[in-house]
Amino acid sequence: MSLENALTVARQKEQAGDLPGAVLALESAPEKERTGAWHYARGAMAVRAGQLDEAVGQLELAVKREPEIAEYRSNLGAALLEKLKAGDAAAGKGALEQLELAVQWGATLPEVYANLSFARLADGNALGALAAADIGLRIDEKHVPSLFNRAAALNALKQYGTCIDTLDELLKLSPGFAPAVQSRANTLARMKNI
Repeated sequence: MSLENALTVARQKEQAGDLPGAVLALESAPEKERTGAWHYARGAMAVRAGQLDEAVGQLELAVKREPEIAEYRSNLGAALLEKLKAGDAAAGKGALEQLELAVQWGATLPEVYANLSFARLADGNALGALAAADIGLRIDEKHVPSLFNRAAALNALKQYGTCIDTLDELLKLSPGFAPAVQSRANTLARMKNI
């Protein structure tokens, strides 16, 4: 099966909820035709399957083959952030590096900036995290992850009132969003102890 056909069939199977079938369709593409797009698709499927090491490996190959594509670097950074959340502290530095490069290569999606915000905050750069979240919100003022990361950065900067305002804005868009509800309660408690 040609690369184009393999990608089309894989996309259809994935949309139908058949992730194993989608992976099999991708694997049917000839080795010599496996471009950055193939590795990107394979890596994205590995992320959805919770196979983070496989995802990172495939996304690294996508970036190696086509380093100028911001989306590949962005997704590699996102996969590395998932590893960070799972306790792999070393993955945080790699995530930050890839997301900073994705921005340099012209990333235009708010998710990239939300992820960059998270990575900067994990690296101890609350001001940089706030700046990245704000760019994400300029792209999409209702982007919930950017709002949440903006609130986290404001909290780290001890700007509790503005943090609460941001969480309130987020909760208007996504009522009951558990992390925001918990963050709001924690921030209010912190404010009472000041």
